[in-house]
Amino acid sequence: MERMKAVLCRMLTAAALALSVVLAPGTEASAHKSILKVEFAERRELNVLIDNFALTDQNGGRVEFRKLRGKPLVINFMYTSCPDVCPLLTASLKILRDHMKPAEARDIRFLSITTDPEIDSPKVLKAYSKRHEADAPNWWWLTGEARELAPVWQGFGVSVKRLAKGLIEHTTLTVVADAQGFMRFAYFGSAPDPDVLLKDLRALEKEAAT
Repeated sequence: MERMKAVLCRMLTAAALALSVVLAPGTEASAHKSILKVEFAERRELNVLIDNFALTDQNGGRVEFRKLRGKPLVINFMYTSCPDVCPLLTASLKILRDHMKPAEARDIRFLSITTDPEIDSPKVLKAYSKRHEADAPNWWWLTGEARELAPVWQGFGVSVKRLAKGLIEHTTLTVVADAQGFMRFAYFGSAPDPDVLLKDLRALEKEAAT
């Protein structure tokens, strides 16, 4: 599993160097904490039931959270025009999925929920998922009206602030939920440690099987 961490570290370092060239001296990307220091997300253990919600996926279908229970889930919050952290988070989750066993990659569900419904239509989310090679059958990219998304953001404790068109300040959160729909682990930051994340997912799969 250390291979995942090595791949992610190389990716974050390259991204940090690229961003340091793009940004003017002494500035940071405004929508998120700076990524110029490569560090893994803070991990917290939880046991909080996720309220049911229904949103629209990248194919225009309706997805209801309660119907996805039965297997562990990875849930994160992002938006497609994000200039820095969100693409790194998407890439880190793809690295995680690519290093799973085939049965794990098939069974564990991924939900990426937008924080910018103004821009992120199903069509935009679908294009984003394909561009990042993250368009697996069990990876749903979710959007909806702002009135539908607001209670979902609030339920996960995600703060969302629109700074300008296509520029959103939001809590960078990845959640692992168990088969019963409880939040069990939360990772705050752009790069959850993939080894720890996979270990947590496997522990929940083992727990569900007993």
